[in-house]
Amino acid sequence: MGTDVKRVHARTFQFFARPLGISFFFVLLALLWTFPLQKVMAYPFVFLFFGAIMCSAWFGGFIAGTMAVAMSSLAIDYFFVPPFYSMTIGREFRSYVAAFVICAIAITAVSSARRKSEAAVKTARDQLEIRVRERTAELQQSNAEILERERQLRELTEAIPQQIWRTNASGYVEYCNRNLTEYLGKETHELGDGAFGSILHPEDAPLFLQSWDAARESAHPFELQARVRSAGGDYRWFLIRGNPQWGANGEIVCWYGVHIDIEEQQRAQQALLISQDKLSRFSRTTTLAEMAASIAHELNQPLTALVADSHACRRWLNSDPVNIPRAVATTERIVRECTRASAVVSRVRSLFTRSEYVRESTDINALIRELARLIRDDAIRRNVSIKLCLAERLPLLHVDRVQIQQVLLNLAVNGMDAMSESEAARELEISSEMPAADEVMVTVRDTGLGLAEEAKTRMFDPFFTTKPAGTGMGLSICRSIIEAHQGRIWADSLPRGAAFHFTLGSNA
Repeated sequence: MGTDVKRVHARTFQFFARPLGISFFFVLLALLWTFPLQKVMAYPFVFLFFGAIMCSAWFGGFIAGTMAVAMSSLAIDYFFVPPFYSMTIGREFRSYVAAFVICAIAITAVSSARRKSEAAVKTARDQLEIRVRERTAELQQSNAEILERERQLRELTEAIPQQIWRTNASGYVEYCNRNLTEYLGKETHELGDGAFGSILHPEDAPLFLQSWDAARESAHPFELQARVRSAGGDYRWFLIRGNPQWGANGEIVCWYGVHIDIEEQQRAQQALLISQDKLSRFSRTTTLAEMAASIAHELNQPLTALVADSHACRRWLNSDPVNIPRAVATTERIVRECTRASAVVSRVRSLFTRSEYVRESTDINALIRELARLIRDDAIRRNVSIKLCLAERLPLLHVDRVQIQQVLLNLAVNGMDAMSESEAARELEISSEMPAADEVMVTVRDTGLGLAEEAKTRMFDPFFTTKPAGTGMGLSICRSIIEAHQGRIWADSLPRGAAFHFTLGSNA
């Protein structure tokens, strides 16, 4: 309710009280000036009241002008048109008063319209000025933001540890960050066109220029490694990358590039190559040492037998009378040992040269029995009994007889060596079995002192030995031979002694 009353009061003031006050003021002012001016000029009230009406319409609008017309007409009729001081208008003055009223109304309409248009123009001009100021402030703020972003971007490029550059579409250097200028010892304006060819190593510059030209022609990014000269004349390896920046019209406006220091990676790579070369040489040297040690190890048995048989042959020949049959038998054993020694050397050498193995169908039980005959004399001297536990109906194995016999011989000799200090019964057991349909397993057991924990983990490593005069190559060679036959070899510690096992595939 209170809002409606306020609205009525506001409308009353706007459309009645204010126009009435303005019109009354100007009409009263014109009336007061008319009386003294009548003494010096004729009919001054016409101009004064027209001025009052015009001012009322200008300052109060059409309503105030209309009120001024009414009040002016009444004042003129009462004070200045005969009969004076009366509201009656003489017949001869009626047209005069009507003309005054019509002109006054026209003046009111023109003045109020002119005032309204000027007010509208002023309002529009004020609004335009406000919009211009707002737009100017927006542009200034936008420019300030752009400048701030450019400053932040420049600070960022200066803070980045990599070297950054920018060229125009034709390749002219326009910007280099501080890291690049300090490294080169040159300012950006000193680089200009063709700068890359002057800062790169002479061996790398042609490749870079070729890649740079190709990238600009194809509009594709490029990447390569090159050496860049520093201000002191030293060269460091950098990974150089360049990427095009496209404009709104689809054309390249500039190129951005970055230099990433990879000197340490290059040095590490060179050191790695040198280490690999040294390792390769060391590996070849180690291989030769292993081969020499292996041959020495494997020849020990046949050479020992050769020496013993040679002495025996000499005794038979020096006896009186000469024992020809014994000498001939001993000579045949010397020939067999020499043949076996030659085969051993050939097979050991094949392990390191990766030459083709001589494979043939072999009865593993027959090979074990042959081994037992070979080591019988040595076992007798060592007070060792040999026990064979061979499974029947084992399939023939496609293996290298000499190499497998060497494995058996090494394991048997190691077993007898392990029992050399044992005071209990010394027994060497060699057994064969078939734990799976496609696998044959051979086991060599001894009754020695067993295996130490360190020996169990390192016994198959080259040059590892627990024997004072051992070479440490026997078990390593055994593993190489068995693995070459796609088998496995391992050892178990027993309550008394140790057991070595190896497997061979029945289709090996």
